[in-house]
Amino acid sequence: MTWLEEKYNLAIVGCGHIAQTHLGVLKKLNGLKVVAICDTDEKKAITTSKKWKIDHYYSDLSKMLSNEDISILSILTPPSSHAFLAIEAIKHGINVVIEKPLTMATKEADSIINALRGSRAKMTVVYHWLFSKAMLKSLSLISKQGIGEILKVDIKCVQNAKTDPMASDPNHWCHKLLGGRFGEMLPHPVYVLQSILGNNLRTRKIFVSKRGNVSWLHNDELYAILQSEKGIGSLYVSLNAPRESINFDVYGTKEILKIDLIRQTVLRLGPRVHHSKFSIGKDCLSEACKLSLWTIKNALEFSFHKHGEFAVSNFYTMFIDCIRKGIEAPVTPEMAYNTVRIVEEICNDIQKAAEKTI
Repeated sequence: MTWLEEKYNLAIVGCGHIAQTHLGVLKKLNGLKVVAICDTDEKKAITTSKKWKIDHYYSDLSKMLSNEDISILSILTPPSSHAFLAIEAIKHGINVVIEKPLTMATKEADSIINALRGSRAKMTVVYHWLFSKAMLKSLSLISKQGIGEILKVDIKCVQNAKTDPMASDPNHWCHKLLGGRFGEMLPHPVYVLQSILGNNLRTRKIFVSKRGNVSWLHNDELYAILQSEKGIGSLYVSLNAPRESINFDVYGTKEILKIDLIRQTVLRLGPRVHHSKFSIGKDCLSEACKLSLWTIKNALEFSFHKHGEFAVSNFYTMFIDCIRKGIEAPVTPEMAYNTVRIVEEICNDIQKAAEKTI
């Protein structure tokens, strides 16, 4: 059997909503075979195994790890359980995929990093925003200095608390996290900032406020300023917007990138030599044409694929490649750890701000 034909046995722990997205991708990948699933709620495990035609299901992780020949374990549970589950798998020499975030606290992240030392197992975290078409194109341009030196990165992630499945449920586990709903949301925009500005980001200032009327949310508006030696990043998160929107503006010395992660579009704005009405009109027409082409292309792709499938498929394909070749994981333990550290810094500041208003 050649390496091109080799399949890795994969098991999943956690059979919630996110597992369904992963299974939709995993069942199509040639390099993987899903051999077992596990959930402490046995009914969920049985339902999922029947839906996806997986032969073996468990309600106890230790039994699954002992009974099955597993190369990769995907941990798709709430973050409070990530450290325990990951360490158990690493002890068995099993490669680990963890749904973001690695953990919610640096102390727990330290325990996973310590378990990896001396182990043959590899570990990575699902940062699926980074593996979407729009971000892959943008990060490639940035790494090749196609937009020049980075000056600033602005990220805006907005949605509505009343239509968000987590924020709208007063009993959801996210409200028990440090930072509440923001604590669960923040890893995504933070790891995007890291991918552009580096792992040494530090929080400089945060502002939080309450604008909506969902009583169990202590804060629903967040603005943060972060900085590294590569530049400044700003982050705005709102739970009061009329619709979901995820936009990044990356300002370089040669070009400005405008990235829309919902529509999967990337606009490159170069220098405008003239400032006449004709020049501005031509600029507007050029932008409209570029957006139209992106939109038509993406609309066709969205018709045949579920939202997020491309990014998750890309991510697993790259992780399989890293195991085969013994190279660095697509999201390194160092990057994952620093995401936890930065989010923890912001959430501690959110907590302090909340205490001042009590």
